[in-house]
Amino acid sequence: MARLFIAQSRIDIWNTENRIAIQGDRMTLVDDGRSFRIVPAVHFVKVAGGDSDPNDLVGTVRYERDLAGMGAELYMNSVIYRDTAYDVECGFLGEPLPAPPAPAG
Repeated sequence: MARLFIAQSRIDIWNTENRIAIQGDRMTLVDDGRSFRIVPAVHFVKVAGGDSDPNDLVGTVRYERDLAGMGAELYMNSVIYRDTAYDVECGFLGEPLPAPPAPAG
C-alpha cells in the first residue's frame, strides 16, 4: 500500500469517534488493527488569490520537514514559496506498517 495523506481535520474526527489510537508517530485503526507511521505534511490546495502556479505545487504533498530546505515558509494554513502564496491543508503522510505476526496457535 502506498503512503497516503491524512488531513488533520480527519484525524481529529477519527480521534473523537475513537476510530484511531495514536502513540508517538504511530496511528492504528481500531477496527482492523492496521497501523501507519505518520509524519507531519502539507497538501498544496491552491495558489492564494487564484493566480497560476508557477512552481507546480498545487495537488502535491510535502513533508513539513522538507519545506525549510526548499526555502518555503509554513504559517498556519499557508505556505510562501519563492514569491507565491499557497493555501495548504495540514496533516500527515501515513506509511503502512507491517502487520504484527499472528499469535502461534
